[in-house]
Amino acid sequence: MPRGTAYITDVGMTGPYDGILGVDREAVLRKFLTGLPVRFDVKEGRSQLNAVFVDVDEKSGRAFRIERLIINDDHPYFE
Repeated sequence: MPRGTAYITDVGMTGPYDGILGVDREAVLRKFLTGLPVRFDVKEGRSQLNAVFVDVDEKSGRAFRIERLIINDDHPYFE
């Protein structure tokens, strides 16, 4: 964007593919549907990480580069 503005609307999810908020989705749905307390256990299995790198000029404070990072089964960080 002009004048050194870096912008992204949604970085993406970090956590298990099959979870909600990093926990087992069945437990989240049960709490939502019943309103009763439910134990939230961390979801195991395939995960993903989404992030953004922003390079900023130290003198001006303006961004000069923005890059999205996606790490998952289809986009491994280390090959």
